Amino acid sequence: MHRTSCDYVDMEVIAMTNQDKSKVTYTKEMIIKNIAHLCDMDIRTVKEVYNTLEKEITSLLSYANSERDISLRLFEGITINSTFIPEQKKLNNLTGEEIVSASKIKPKVNITRYYCDKLMSNNK
Repeated sequence: MHRTSCDYVDMEVIAMTNQDKSKVTYTKEMIIKNIAHLCDMDIRTVKEVYNTLEKEITSLLSYANSERDISLRLFEGITINSTFIPEQKKLNNLTGEEIVSASKIKPKVNITRYYCDKLMSNNK
């Protein structure tokens, strides 16, 4: 039996209001329960796979360094890029003091136009 992702049955959806429209938030637990329901799998198994995927994504993105950036094609049309930003020295305009900012990794998500069109076609 094929089910769709709109079958969030027996799940309390977290709804927030922002002036004119509401915002629905699906939590990690809700997504895990729904995937388990859609695939007729044990929730514990799906949770283990989900958590492992999350750890692997974090691990891979953290490999960015001064010699290479990382790009993960997570889904068809969704890419997470991880860029290494080296330590920078800046001069404070007011005090004349030199400020050193630590090196960091900056993640950024890119969603293709194709994926956005796919969302719109599913919305009709």
